[in-house]
Amino acid sequence: MRLRFSLCLLASIAIASGQAPKLQIWEKPVTPGLVYRMEIDTETPLIVHALRFSQRTPGLKVIPELAGHTINEDGTVKGRLTPAQMASQNSAIAAINGDFFSFTQGAPIGLMVREGELLTTPIRARATFGWGPQTSGIGQCTSTASITPEGGNLSQVDEINQPCGPNQLAIYTAAEGTASIAGPHITAMLTLGSAPWAPSTVLQATLDSVLPDATETKVPEGKALLMATGDKMALISSLQPGQKITIQVQTLGFDWEKMENVIGGGPVLLKDGKVSVDAEEEGFPASFSAKRHPRTAIGKTADGDIWMVAIDGRQEISAGATLEETAKVMLRLGCVDAVNLDGGGSTCLNLLGVTVNRPSDGVERPVSNGLLVFGPRMAHYDGELKVIVPPQIPLLGKSSVHLTLNGETVPNSDVIWGAQGAAWIDQGGELHPLEIGKIKLKAYAYGKVLTAEISVMEKVSATKTKPSKRKKAPRTLRTGD
Repeated sequence: MRLRFSLCLLASIAIASGQAPKLQIWEKPVTPGLVYRMEIDTETPLIVHALRFSQRTPGLKVIPELAGHTINEDGTVKGRLTPAQMASQNSAIAAINGDFFSFTQGAPIGLMVREGELLTTPIRARATFGWGPQTSGIGQCTSTASITPEGGNLSQVDEINQPCGPNQLAIYTAAEGTASIAGPHITAMLTLGSAPWAPSTVLQATLDSVLPDATETKVPEGKALLMATGDKMALISSLQPGQKITIQVQTLGFDWEKMENVIGGGPVLLKDGKVSVDAEEEGFPASFSAKRHPRTAIGKTADGDIWMVAIDGRQEISAGATLEETAKVMLRLGCVDAVNLDGGGSTCLNLLGVTVNRPSDGVERPVSNGLLVFGPRMAHYDGELKVIVPPQIPLLGKSSVHLTLNGETVPNSDVIWGAQGAAWIDQGGELHPLEIGKIKLKAYAYGKVLTAEISVMEKVSATKTKPSKRKKAPRTLRTGD
């Protein structure tokens, strides 16, 4: 039987003779142009999960996406969803968490551009990663905006799709979803012309109405909302229905003729092939930089490929990484430029419906945005797909699992493994127990996700059976969606 994947690399290597820890490495092709890599360093210890995306592969793309497609979306947790939920709702083949965000407001705090559409302006200047059809790279982006009413004076806009603070003027586009605010404020609804919300643009709008007490306002497509607090309220109060308003936005940091997508984060990790962590300059505390944490990062190689990386941390099996250690991971993967993204409990990589890393909270954290990978999926195979697993495994030692298709063993290179709970699993199909309890096991192969629970016991004794009774069959994983 000829199966879909042709290669799984399993190796133990020394990065530098006698000086670097040995790594166990698996690489598994996911679809043309996309490879999944798992690294295990048992000395630190450290577990790295990574996706290598070949940017020029036809039919393959990476897009930054808001959790619910808008910042404040019904059906989300304050505008947030888990990467697994984001992948599912968008039919993406992979999802990884993105920018830092507000737990209360739900908006990413940095610049975000999705296929040429400006979604958020940055709260402060921090590192971003951008890419277009032929290029990618890092940038320090800043945005300015203004409005000029017909017959009036220019006024600076403080935020676009970010919380409106004291004495501020903010603009909310349809990407906001529902704009909300507490406290004294005034809002005005605008109808826009045909120009898109690009990172740098000039738009013409017409004022529809002034809404003095609108605490929650839906922003439809083709509309925009002006919101003002404190001293800025007088500006909106002076506007009249039908009045023309010019909106001007300028975002610096990238060539917008070449870049279509941007994800915010920070700080810079690599620049021009060298470790260049600028955490202090970007306003991060020393503890954030020097302590080991779970990390998420993105970078580009010299030949233009993009690496998206999730490093597990705050666990016995993986200590996490400092920012400098994260930069060295990206350097080892061949990156020349790289940016840190949100980490900690947010770090999560979901691949083909399987969360391959182990989030430090024990469960996936809902996040405001992420990076979604779209492309062709592997061919489905007709027949019965099973995983034979023992109903219990001992706390000490390891246990192997594998798949069968129509009774024949499926090469491990064709399987993506994930385990949460009382054990972790490597991409060789070995379960490593951590504690007494339940393992939630997932496996993907040939278009199907299989799930099951397995118990970790202190000791597993051989069960004696009476001759008259059938021996208990090995447990099989059930096929999911």
